[in-house]
Amino acid sequence: MKSLSLDEIEPLLTGQVDVRRRKDSLQPLRLPVAELGFYDPFNRWVGSCAAACRVRLSTTSRSLRLTATQRLLAQPAGDEQRGAYDLYVDGRLFGRSHGTGVAVINLESGTLEGDEAFAIDFQDLPAGEKVVELWLPQSATVSITGLELDDGASATSAADPRPRILFHGSSITHCMEAEGASNGWPAVAARLAGFDHLNLGWAGSCLLSGQAARIIRDTRADAIVLKLGINVFDGGQLRERTFPDSAHAMISIIRERHKTTPLVVASPIYSPGREDEGSLGGPSLVRMRQLLQDVVAARVAAGDAAIRYLDGLSLFGAADAHMLPDDLHPNTEGYRLMGERFNALMLSGDQPLIRA
Repeated sequence: MKSLSLDEIEPLLTGQVDVRRRKDSLQPLRLPVAELGFYDPFNRWVGSCAAACRVRLSTTSRSLRLTATQRLLAQPAGDEQRGAYDLYVDGRLFGRSHGTGVAVINLESGTLEGDEAFAIDFQDLPAGEKVVELWLPQSATVSITGLELDDGASATSAADPRPRILFHGSSITHCMEAEGASNGWPAVAARLAGFDHLNLGWAGSCLLSGQAARIIRDTRADAIVLKLGINVFDGGQLRERTFPDSAHAMISIIRERHKTTPLVVASPIYSPGREDEGSLGGPSLVRMRQLLQDVVAARVAAGDAAIRYLDGLSLFGAADAHMLPDDLHPNTEGYRLMGERFNALMLSGDQPLIRA
């Protein structure tokens, strides 16, 4: 086996906003390294999780071994297992593994149990030159310490020529509950349409913020999806007046550079107990959907021909509630369904957002 240096590994990383470089590791982040101090600790942690971050390379190697330090979010109730690494070869799922060595972090107590040293190993890859894409787990922070391939194998960066969709949203876009790293609904939708994607879903932290808008504004994207609303529901964080104002401000910042980029504003999916009653003076989900539809209508009237509204209930409605184990987050099957529906509604048909 031959080991790649960190300098050789870094160009192989994709799906991140930035990379934190330490003496002996590389950590893909979905926040700018220089601005980590701008975010509250929870937002900083979820933005450091490796959702849709991948190691992508063209290689002749028949084996691949990645070593890292990893902190995996404590397992929720239910049968589905967090922390999978998914390996794709030439666009098809080759294998899924949870590797060896796991440190589990409990964010509420701040405790860490287990050994952070981690390794994942895949063998018997197809012979010949191929594009290999290793998806890091969306529910863990991962600092890569090494990548090993067969002696004599080639290893070069594999540029991705496909159009890229950028998704921003809450935990329901972060998709921590999905069993596999590539099973979040943005990944499912992008894969079905033949697109690349960047997942800026921040669990518990989609607050219609200027900080998020700046990242999106400054990031390459051929289409943008903003899945807004649910994180500002609890505690009535935004009210009837400030909710649409914040949505307009976010879109305006994004439009400073993405002036004509296709942009979808998607409202909350179905959530029992939150539909008709707001929290502490904030709007209900029913009202949020109307307010977001009004925001989009106002921007269309002002001349934005590249913006669309998508009712979250068309992605996941009341009839799908049996796929909400905690009455809030879909399970793996629910996320798959959301991805298929988003593809059908926004990426396929007669008027797709963008064309492959």
